[in-house]
Amino acid sequence: MSDFSDALQARLSNNEELAAQRQQAEAEMERLRQEAEQAERDQDEARNARHAELAAHLKSVADQLKASKPDSFIVRTGWTESGEEFIVKLSTRQMSPKRVLFVEVDRDDDEVVARWTSDLGMAVEIWRLLEVTPAMLTEMVLQVADDAAWRGERPPAFPQG
Repeated sequence: MSDFSDALQARLSNNEELAAQRQQAEAEMERLRQEAEQAERDQDEARNARHAELAAHLKSVADQLKASKPDSFIVRTGWTESGEEFIVKLSTRQMSPKRVLFVEVDRDDDEVVARWTSDLGMAVEIWRLLEVTPAMLTEMVLQVADDAAWRGERPPAFPQG
């Protein structure tokens, strides 16, 4: 019976080791899950902060454009009903070629969409929220007013980050 007792004791010891390893693995998985959730929350907070920053900056520069020459620019800004998108539409008057810049800063889709519509054609660009800088938005708004940028055969290139 000694062999049986030794074998049983070895199996029970092995079971205890396996249970301890399983417990460690489960604890590690739980720690990793919590870290992933925290990273996602941090990214959401960063995206929300960037969204608010970009929306405020875009409104500010659009308002400055309108104030600079009220007869030359039509400026429409606002939030969608859901509050997740901030939209700006800048159009020219008495400028050639006619041009419209439409910018949508979308928090839930995590993107900024910019679209030129003009007598020279159309262009669209999409960026992730965290890729866009206020300087890029400023440059786009300045391009609306820059007649020299519109002397080519197509809309000016979108700024790069």
